Amino acid sequence: MAKYRGVLLDADNTLFDYDRAESEALEETLAEVAPGAPRARAVDAYRAINSRYWKRFEAGEIDAAGLQSGRWKDLFAALEVPGDPVRAASGYVTALSEKAHLLPGAAQAVRALAREASLCLVTNGLSLVQRGRLGRSGLADFFSAVLISEEIGIAKPDPRFFRAAGDALGLAPDDLLCVGDNPVADVAGARAAGIEAWWFSPSGASWPGPGETPRVVKALWEILPAVRDP
Repeated sequence: MAKYRGVLLDADNTLFDYDRAESEALEETLAEVAPGAPRARAVDAYRAINSRYWKRFEAGEIDAAGLQSGRWKDLFAALEVPGDPVRAASGYVTALSEKAHLLPGAAQAVRALAREASLCLVTNGLSLVQRGRLGRSGLADFFSAVLISEEIGIAKPDPRFFRAAGDALGLAPDDLLCVGDNPVADVAGARAAGIEAWWFSPSGASWPGPGETPRVVKALWEILPAVRDP
């Protein structure tokens, strides 16, 4: 197995329990801006709308501001309830930035990896949210670099994003390994930049594509042999 000098780690649902954070932030925001909205329906509707907006953001069709307010505007319309999308967006991202819930084993794996390789956090996200959660997680000092799509103006799976991560670490593509849960944004994007990519899938689900099946990582500690000397 090749020894990689740098590891690019995705944030949401790779290190952080985004699903839990999202649910908590949604509950808090809805209680504030739309207390009469039916909760179960609102959460399901938000997740469907949010998914569409993130795909548009990743394709470069909208900017971060359009993402934040647009998804809430569509949610209020879908629920047929009044609400201020700008206020809701602001409250939601603030609440989300405070939810630094790490997945089991993530903290231990990051600390161990940082002793062997340079780490870069690679995330499609909003600066306030991602830096807020990283700061609260206690893991910020273990990363040599942090790349956030809102800050650099490029989103995964654009290969330029991954090249920028390599530049931030001062390492060539052959020296890098990318690990993330999104088959397109993380795996396909890194591959397009000439970087080895492994798929983080704790459930061990079958690879949905695109491309050839990568190595499947069920737990982050499985990365360690790839960065340690034999």
